Amino acid sequence: MMNMMYLLVLVFLPYDVLSLPCLTTGSKKDFDDSRKALTALKSYLDRTVNTLETDVQKTVATLKSHIKNVDGKIKTLDNDLKLIESDFKARQWQKYNGHCYYFGTDNLDWFTSERKCREIGGYIVKIGDSSENSWIASKRPKKNIHYWIGLTDLKEGQFRWSYDQSLMTYKNWFPSGGWGSKGSNSNCVMYNSNTEAYWLDHYCTNKYSYICESNFCF
Repeated sequence: MMNMMYLLVLVFLPYDVLSLPCLTTGSKKDFDDSRKALTALKSYLDRTVNTLETDVQKTVATLKSHIKNVDGKIKTLDNDLKLIESDFKARQWQKYNGHCYYFGTDNLDWFTSERKCREIGGYIVKIGDSSENSWIASKRPKKNIHYWIGLTDLKEGQFRWSYDQSLMTYKNWFPSGGWGSKGSNSNCVMYNSNTEAYWLDHYCTNKYSYICESNFCF
């Protein structure tokens, strides 16, 4: 009877069930190895993602720190510029065509005048054309004294501007007396002490007032 029942069960089992293959020992090992490899890969990817997240967070923190430092330097620079601007206004620099000009009140030789202009944030004035020349001449606090400008011919006959050593292109010599060609002893140029905007070449050691210019202007 028992054998008959087994036979009936076998007869009625679905074909798909009967056709399932059995895993061999080698196949089962391959299956387990594949599962372990995938598990290890997942662990590696998890660690990699965590590391990347940490690195990104550190990078963002570093960038924020740098931005904060730059922001601090910008604020410091802005404060410095405001102080310079206040100093320019306090020294009574006058504005013309994007540049500022300062008329010194002390009497100095040409070389000391040139150094003094640099110490206060500019350079001894360079005059590029007749409009600038006339404006500067009109703004002199005193018209009856000489003012040094930044022109010399320390190499005789080659008048150059101290600011950038460029050769003179515009000139406005006093019309009589041979000014502009006074010889090797008269190497520094100044405004004549009158209401006109004429220039004189004279002894650099003489002490006169001076005019400074700055490319920075408030």
